[in-house]
Amino acid sequence: MPGIITSKQNGLIKQLKSLHSKSGREKAGLFLLEGVRLIEEALKAEVPLEHAVFSEHLMRSPRGESLLNELRQIGVILHQVEDRLLCEVAGTERPQGLVVAARVASSEWPVTFEQATSLRLLVIDGVQDPGNLGTIVRTADAFSADAIVCLKGTVDVYNEKVVRSAMGSLFHVPVMVDQEGEDTLKRLKAAKVQIVATAVHQAVNYRAAPYCERVALVLGNEGSGVSDLWMDAADLRVTIPISGQAESLNVAVATGILLAGLESRG
Repeated sequence: MPGIITSKQNGLIKQLKSLHSKSGREKAGLFLLEGVRLIEEALKAEVPLEHAVFSEHLMRSPRGESLLNELRQIGVILHQVEDRLLCEVAGTERPQGLVVAARVASSEWPVTFEQATSLRLLVIDGVQDPGNLGTIVRTADAFSADAIVCLKGTVDVYNEKVVRSAMGSLFHVPVMVDQEGEDTLKRLKAAKVQIVATAVHQAVNYRAAPYCERVALVLGNEGSGVSDLWMDAADLRVTIPISGQAESLNVAVATGILLAGLESRG
């Protein structure tokens, strides 16, 4: 294992810090994983991992030592760094002592997309808050959604706040990123997938909606909702009735309610 890295001018430190930006992630094809639990989940899912940096803090627990050994066994190059450098690389104020660079997954559509008799897709149309998108990914995983399609204008799914909020579910659900809206719509229409848009007006109660077996559920921006492109093309518009005083539901909460509604219909 290389010696302890002490300089912020070190090439690896610079590369890892560059992964905090979308442009840096796109250029390297990598994103950051931070924390013991998340990296344990990545190992279970056999996510391709590359360089790892750790500090003395990690080695103070048997769990941390065990995780380092697992990384070493699969050939991940380990670099020990000073605690202050680990804090610069990490995205949290109190890191657990380990940050790993992981390979970005392919954005290819699932091979069974056209043939599957039952299909549950999420189309994310401009969701901006990283916490919301991460929770949507986690919710999609909980309800066994087949894939998530993130359209251009949606926050990057490999943003570190999204990754943390997803809590490992990013490793379990295929995600297609930066997809063009019109191309995605044409693809879904050609495959005879029912387009279901969330709406407030001129919409059916989600509990009584006539869902098909192959559904693409479209979730829109936190402020403006689903874009006109998808609203106009929707085969079905659904709404979640609100009996209290709240003006609207959080988009991630709405996703959970709608996916639970789909699942209850089999």
